[in-house]
Amino acid sequence: MRDIREDVEPGDVVSILGIDHVFYEDAIRTEGSISWNDKNPGNIVRSGEAESYGAYRGKCNNIFAIFPTEAEGFQAIRSFLLKRSSKTILEMMRVYAPSGHGPNDPEVYAQNIATSLGVSTTTTVEELMDGQVTKFAETIQKIEGWRPGQEHYSGSLPDDLSEWLTKFPTRAEREAADQPFARQGSPKAEGIKNIQRCLNDLGWTPALSVDGAFGPKTEAAVKWFQQKKGIISDGIVGNKTWRKLVGL
Repeated sequence: MRDIREDVEPGDVVSILGIDHVFYEDAIRTEGSISWNDKNPGNIVRSGEAESYGAYRGKCNNIFAIFPTEAEGFQAIRSFLLKRSSKTILEMMRVYAPSGHGPNDPEVYAQNIATSLGVSTTTTVEELMDGQVTKFAETIQKIEGWRPGQEHYSGSLPDDLSEWLTKFPTRAEREAADQPFARQGSPKAEGIKNIQRCLNDLGWTPALSVDGAFGPKTEAAVKWFQQKKGIISDGIVGNKTWRKLVGL
């Protein structure tokens, strides 16, 4: 039997209805925070610098680097800080988490770091003890939202992921398909919960139970949404319907 993982590389990401599945040598991570899924505790952005710290070359999850191990991802935070050791904590966070990049507020971020270290935001990294630099990195990990999810091994892939890799076994096929679909009878999945949340947020009543089961009520809500958007009303969430649901 063909191994459905044979055209998947470490650092690849398969996103199924908004749920990321990040592949590693012997496992995948999913349903955690993006930092946990990527083994990137600091949510360090993909770059040549990140790759010099051990991130997979040419791989990313959205804009974020993916590391082979949590230890390498954590050490990357320390390396980032020590490379800029002449900067104050406030200056550092203006570089690390600049204003306008998502919800970042570097002043608040810097104050949280300084409070955790018992110093002021004008303290430079080079003034810190080594243990404080580690604490600095640990606080970044906490602020970035480290939340463990599920780890699966090759013999126990989630049903929706296994179905997707079986249907589109090669990299070229997956890139052409772009987005998996969900319909009535699809395996229960976290991605279907995302569909149900979107439909509820968009005004479907009575609100759907966010249970990940694609039944007749979810199908009816999808058809309602498709009619509103001028999409073929077939009750199937493919790429076009999914992109409309998430506002793309």
